[in-house]
Amino acid sequence: MSARKLKRFYDDVSVVPSGNGFEIQLDGKPLRSPEKNTLLLPNAFLGEAVAEEWRTQEKDISPPTMPFTKLAFTAADRVAPNRDAVIEQISAFANSDVICYRASEPDDLVKRQKESWDPILDWADMALGAAMKSGEGIGYVAQDYDALCALTETFSEQSDFHLAGLYSLVSIANSLLLALAVVEEEIGVEDAFRCANCDELYQSEKWGVDAEAQARLDERAQEFRVAAEFLNLLRGAPL
Repeated sequence: MSARKLKRFYDDVSVVPSGNGFEIQLDGKPLRSPEKNTLLLPNAFLGEAVAEEWRTQEKDISPPTMPFTKLAFTAADRVAPNRDAVIEQISAFANSDVICYRASEPDDLVKRQKESWDPILDWADMALGAAMKSGEGIGYVAQDYDALCALTETFSEQSDFHLAGLYSLVSIANSLLLALAVVEEEIGVEDAFRCANCDELYQSEKWGVDAEAQARLDERAQEFRVAAEFLNLLRGAPL
């Protein structure tokens, strides 16, 4: 959706069963995406969450206040016609996963990274069959092909909506491993975000909080929560 505000043009918002899913209807007409696709949501939980965003709009429609709608539109307009490319883009994050690139100093940061990130690597190996390597510095860490394939297999058959939510998690965290750990409920959302930003949080503790940097971090944290909530709704968990 465009970032500019649009005038509210409807009165009633309803969630209506349709085929294998649920439509959002505005004054009895199905909601369409920016690419004119009818939005068919997979369950009533997500349907109600999207509908509520449209109900709470006032005189103007403000897209930034409608994150579930944005992710649903992304699934319909960006993921559905480009599934293979999106799967490839998500998979590519494993080649530069933040938790595989470690500091060599100072010792307290090295320790913090190890304590935060090693359990996720162990989990990926044991639960997903993906033995991922880590290394110090910014030099490229080559991952085994089998490990990368194992990670891709965990999500490649999921729905377009799932891929849209997962891509958001992965891109915010710069970590496919942490995103999958959230999806599989191995780690909580807040803990995962802290793990993804281990270095930034360390620097803030060491040298003090920069207001602008903290504002950006807070914004990303909220986007991360929304993506996780979107995936929970897909699983049938209410808000």
